[in-house]
Amino acid sequence: MAKDLTTYTDLLKDRRYDPLTLPKSEEVVFLVQGKVIGTLSNYVVLSGLPKASKSTYASAILASAIVPDFQDIFGLKLALPVGRKKIAYFDTESSPYDFYRSIERIKSFAMVNNLPQRFDAYNFREDGPGEIKAMIETYLQLNPDCAAICIDGLLDLCLNINDEVESKLLTGWFKRITKQYNILMLGVLHLSKGTGETLGHLGSSTDRYAQSTLLIEKNKQTSQFILKPKYLRSSDDFDPIALMNFNGKWQQVPYTEPVQETIKKNKKS
Repeated sequence: MAKDLTTYTDLLKDRRYDPLTLPKSEEVVFLVQGKVIGTLSNYVVLSGLPKASKSTYASAILASAIVPDFQDIFGLKLALPVGRKKIAYFDTESSPYDFYRSIERIKSFAMVNNLPQRFDAYNFREDGPGEIKAMIETYLQLNPDCAAICIDGLLDLCLNINDEVESKLLTGWFKRITKQYNILMLGVLHLSKGTGETLGHLGSSTDRYAQSTLLIEKNKQTSQFILKPKYLRSSDDFDPIALMNFNGKWQQVPYTEPVQETIKKNKKS
C-alpha cells in the first residue's frame, strides 16, 4: 500500500498546476485550406461509409508530408516540425495487394518514385488488437523523431466496438500515446450505414475527444468524393473538398451540391 501511495503522490506532483510553468504554444501539424485541424498531442478522425475513399484522402494527407513545406495536396497539408520529420502509416485491414496499391497512391500524390527513409509503412492485417497496439507503441518508443502516425483503420484495435468499457479504454490509449509521445494521430473509422454516425461506442467516444472529425462521403449524382468538416475543435469550418477519379487518376474538382430529389406520391381518392 505504501508503494501505491508513493506512486500516486509522484503522479499528483507531476499533474499539479505550476504557476511558474508556461506551456509551449500548440504546434500545428495538420491544416486544411490553411485552417488548424490537428496539433501535436491530439488525434483526428477521418470518417465515412465503406468505399467512400477514406483511404484516398488519408493517402493525400500522408503524401503532403513528403512534398516541400510550402506545398499542399488538394488543400491538405501535414507540416511536420523541424527535427521530427518521420511519419508512420499503419494499415490494419488491407490485403497485401491493396496495401501496396495504397503506397503507390501516396507516391503518385507526392510525385515521387520512392518514399523517403523517414516514411515508414506497416501492414497489420493478420494481427489482433493487443498486438497492433503493442507494435505501434513499440514503434513510437524506438522513433522519437516521429511526429505523426496514421492508423487505417481504428475498428481493428478493439474486439467489440459496442463494448462501452473497451471503447473507453481504447480512447484513453489514443489520448495517452498522443500526449506521451507528443504526436498527431490520424485515425480512419467507418460510419454506420443505418445512422450515418461513427460506429458503436467507439465512434461516440472518439468523436467526443478528437480534436477534429472529418467526414468523407460519395455523391452518387456527381461521382464526387467529398471531404467535409464534421466536428472541429480548433477552427471554424473549411469549404468542402471534392475529388473525382478520371481513368485511375485523382483530381480535385469544384464541389457540387447534391440536388434534393422531390418524391411525389399519388393521393388516393
